[in-house]
Order: sequence, then C-alpha cells, then structure tokens
Amino acid sequence: MSAKEIFLTTFYLLFFNLLIYRFKIFQFKNFKPLVTHVLFNLKFVVGIFIWFIYTFYYKDVQNNDVHKFYNDALILRNTANENPQAFFQLLIGKEDESTLLFASQMKNWERNFDEAPVNENKTIIRLNALLIFLSFKTYFVHILFMCFMSLVGFILITNSIFGFTDIKNSLLAIPVLFLPSVLFWTSGVMKEPVLILGLGLFVYSITHWGTRNSISALATGSLIILFTKFFVLACLLPATIAYLLFRKNETPKFILLKYLFINLVLLLLAFNVRNIVPKINLQQMLINKQTHSVKEAEYFKAGSRIEIPELKDDVVSILKTSAVGIWNTITRPYVWETKNMMMLASAVENFFIIPFLLMWNAFRNRKHSTNLNLFLFLLTVSLTYFAIVGICTPALGNLVRYKTPLLVLFMFAFIIRVNSKYIPESLSFALRK
Repeated sequence: MSAKEIFLTTFYLLFFNLLIYRFKIFQFKNFKPLVTHVLFNLKFVVGIFIWFIYTFYYKDVQNNDVHKFYNDALILRNTANENPQAFFQLLIGKEDESTLLFASQMKNWERNFDEAPVNENKTIIRLNALLIFLSFKTYFVHILFMCFMSLVGFILITNSIFGFTDIKNSLLAIPVLFLPSVLFWTSGVMKEPVLILGLGLFVYSITHWGTRNSISALATGSLIILFTKFFVLACLLPATIAYLLFRKNETPKFILLKYLFINLVLLLLAFNVRNIVPKINLQQMLINKQTHSVKEAEYFKAGSRIEIPELKDDVVSILKTSAVGIWNTITRPYVWETKNMMMLASAVENFFIIPFLLMWNAFRNRKHSTNLNLFLFLLTVSLTYFAIVGICTPALGNLVRYKTPLLVLFMFAFIIRVNSKYIPESLSFALRK
C-alpha cells in the first residue's frame, strides 16, 4: 500500500467509527455501542481477508466478483475524464451509439444471461465508479463503504424486528450477526452489502408502517433490491401483502389462514400470469435460470457441483423441486462435501443453526401469539428465497454465498418467538443500560 492509500483508508475507518460513536441511528439500540463498533471493525478485517483470498489464492481477478465490478468501475470512472457526457449517460442508463465504445471496454457491463428486468452488474459497477470520486482508487476504502452499508442494513433489520420483542430476545441476534458466512459474504466489494442495506430499509418500512418515513423507506429499499437482486423483491411481495393486511385484532388462527390464503392466491397468479401477459412466463424464467446455472458450473468446472432436480414446466415439478431447494439451502454443504475453508466454516455453522431450530421448538413461547405476524412474514420471505436459490444453484460454493442475506431474517424469525425466560441473565452484559 502506498502512503496515500494508508492515509485514505485510515481516514475513512476513523470517520465511520466516529459516525457510529456520535449518532445512535448507526447503533444497535438494544446493545451497548461497543457491539456496533466491534461488528463494523471486524467486518472490515474480514473484508481485507476476502480481498487477500481472491487476489493471492483465487487469482482470477478478471472474473471473481470481488474484483470484476471494481475493475469495470475504474474504466467507467476514467470515462468521466475522456467523455463526461458518455459517463453521465452510462451512469443513468441512457446508452446509445456514443457510449458503445466505452461500454465495450467493461467485461461485465453486459450479462450473457439475464432474466431480471434490471442488469444487476451495472448497479454495482456504477456504485463503485461513484465511490472512486471519494476513494481516489483506493480499494480498501471501497471495502469500508460496503461494510458500513451492510452494517446500516443489519442495524435497521435488528432494531426493527427486536423492537417488538422482549429486549432479552435481541441478545440471541448477536451470534447470528457474527456467523462466519454472514461476516464473510456481507463485507466485500460485491452485491450482498448493498442488498442488505435495501433489506434493512424494506423491513424498517413495513414494521413501522404508517409512520412518517415508512413510505420513503419502502420506496428506497425496494429500488435498491430491484437494482441489486430482483427476485428477492419478488419473494418479499406475498409476505408483505399478508403482513400489512388486517394487522389489528387478529387471532392466531386468522393470521395463519391469512398467510395461507394470500400465498395460495399469489402462487396461482404467478403460475397463470403467462395466460394474461404472454411475455411474462415465470416458470420458464426459473427453468432458464436453472439451465444457465448448470451450464455455467460445468463451464467453470465448479468443484462443489451437486445434482439438483431438473425443473419442468408444470406446477408439481416446481413445488417438488422447491422442497429440495429449501432443504439444500438450509442444510448444505454437509461436512464431507466441503472443498475449502470457507465451505467448511459454513458446514460447521449448520451445527449451530440446525440444533438451534430444534431447540426453538422446546423454548418457544407457546402460550402467546406475540409476533406471530412478524414471524410468518420473515419465514415466508426466507423460505421462498431459499426455494429459488436452492433450485437454481448447482454449486455449493455459490449456494453458501447466496443464502447469506436471507439467513439472517430466517434465524431472526425463530428468535423473536423464543420465551425470554429461557435466555440466561449472564448474557445481559451486552445490553444497553
């Protein structure tokens, strides 16, 4: 690192820590400020570790996500010096013949396969190109910005969800946020930190629905998710409708029936939308996505490739495959399937996650329906996402990464239903007084 890079990295590291120290909006409201500082700085250390691994161990810096978006962002940023008008057009998506020369220099600007309405690669490239104006091409500053964005997302998610529970329940959120896969995949110069920020704004908006900032948070969060990972927004839709409808004076039986009814209606609509709008064929989109992922895994000779049931264009096939997808996403990789330390860490995590889900049944609050609506919202979103990821991801290395953003919501769903009397008082040292 040059003296300039050391100075800029140190400056932004201190700057973000100062923001956390000075403003409660950047802190977990139930925890002492030290918890937020430790999480942020640990994420930065992990971010440097990611850079090291994907620079000196996995040396294909042209194709791995840790480098490829940043490399194209450098090209886009240089366009601002050569042709400011073309830079601005590429930035806002107004591409024409005058921008073709500059766009063609970026290897990941266009995608070979893209069923989403928005090219997600362009979002991350544009974001990094804008950050270069602040980082002056110092890569570690980009890591800091990504770590801070994901931190803010986690703060919004945690503060929103545990604002409706006993404060002791939030103690169980700490181990989830410090899970190796959560730290690893949300701390690099990739899509996941941006997605976490969007999820945070979205979850905040619906849990605070009707307040002054709820609509603006919903709009901003939805746009971030749309431009980062479209199908996450699709997974949020049915659960959000169910959560917001008839929220007052609901019995547990009615809440369950509400979620069942709304999900069935939207599922039927999804399977038949092509009969209404022929251009939209969700079944074929899933099949195409799975086919492309399998071919990509074969092309790159993915060492962690697994067999997944082939999707067919019928409801029964998709539902059966979805069940397998959920199982794979939650439980794999198994220990004997691991190929490297990152996959081993994820396999070890399962020894924490799966027993936790089993213990939850013993320690959950059986007498009260508190937070049942929120529980079903989080569970519906995460399981829908897990199903799609599981049926479209034939490589365990990718599966570990893709499941991480919604793994937090999945775990939090069960934590809010734990009876707080079973949570040891000895853990309360981390709580804010």
